[in-house]
Amino acid sequence: MLLALCLAEGNRHVAVEAGAVAEVVEAMPEMEGAVAERALAALELMCTVAEGAAELRAHALSVPMMVSMMENMVGRGKECAISILAVIFIGAGEQAPPSEEVARAVVLALQGDCSARGRRKGAQLLKALQDEEEEEEEEDNGKLELLTQGQEGGD
Repeated sequence: MLLALCLAEGNRHVAVEAGAVAEVVEAMPEMEGAVAERALAALELMCTVAEGAAELRAHALSVPMMVSMMENMVGRGKECAISILAVIFIGAGEQAPPSEEVARAVVLALQGDCSARGRRKGAQLLKALQDEEEEEEEEDNGKLELLTQGQEGGD
């Protein structure tokens, strides 16, 4: 029912305002099969609304539930879970990059049966992690250079 409601763009705002994002995320552990797939699709649609994406990013269970769903689902369900993780980490601006755990789960998901869209979103997530690691490495190298220059100047 929620998926049918969220197919109309205007209804997504209503669903988000009614607290559907948190309800779906919190109900995920009890869902499986077609019910879980439809719930993930509805959640993905609600993420197209800025408030829905923000609510998803703020929910403590979002990432663990999406990783779990990604590992346990096949086909469209796995694709939706990967896409939702992409919303959480890529569209977030200042959001923290995907963790190593998320990256490993994405790699495993991509090794299995995954759609082209799921592979594309998974590749974006992995690139976000790689870019963050490179930025941290550059930052660490810059700090090391400053430390080295400070020691040379003090001699």
